[in-house]
Amino acid sequence: MGMPCQVCYEDATLACSKCKYARYCSQACQKADWKTHKKGCEMQQIINQFEEAQAAAPRARPNSKRCTGCNTKFSRDYPCDDECPDCGYVVCESCACDQSSGTCYCADSNFGRKYCGMEPRWYHTDGDGKPYEGDRHPETYPGEEYPDEFYESEPRACNNCGEMTRVLKREYCNEEGILQ
Repeated sequence: MGMPCQVCYEDATLACSKCKYARYCSQACQKADWKTHKKGCEMQQIINQFEEAQAAAPRARPNSKRCTGCNTKFSRDYPCDDECPDCGYVVCESCACDQSSGTCYCADSNFGRKYCGMEPRWYHTDGDGKPYEGDRHPETYPGEEYPDEFYESEPRACNNCGEMTRVLKREYCNEEGILQ
């Protein structure tokens, strides 16, 4: 069962075209609810505009004098361990080892290292916690190559870095992003 109608609690298939939040099963229910919904609709539109502006705004570069992961001030005894050249995320040694604090804000890389060239890991995310779902063609070492059936049949351009290469098939990465 989906969302219930604001009026009769039947299965709602329509949404208010202005606020995109209120749900209705029919135009008749929407019309009957308008006097009640009008004020909330205006408020939801303001919230929607604010959220869209927030999402579109570029993220501010973090303070380079403090660890972005734990906010500890860097010093001679507690130096910066890694810095992303793209988003400016900086981490201490402790946070660089942590799988959540050690992930920068970039969507397709971590501290300048492209995810497509790394073996899949569940913690490969953008700075907002959304998983990396792009192509993968991890570097392998002699004796560690993946079997041919793990790769797509023909080389193609990677959707992340553009390199022409053989890309891993998606079915060989599970929902945690780890090769099966």
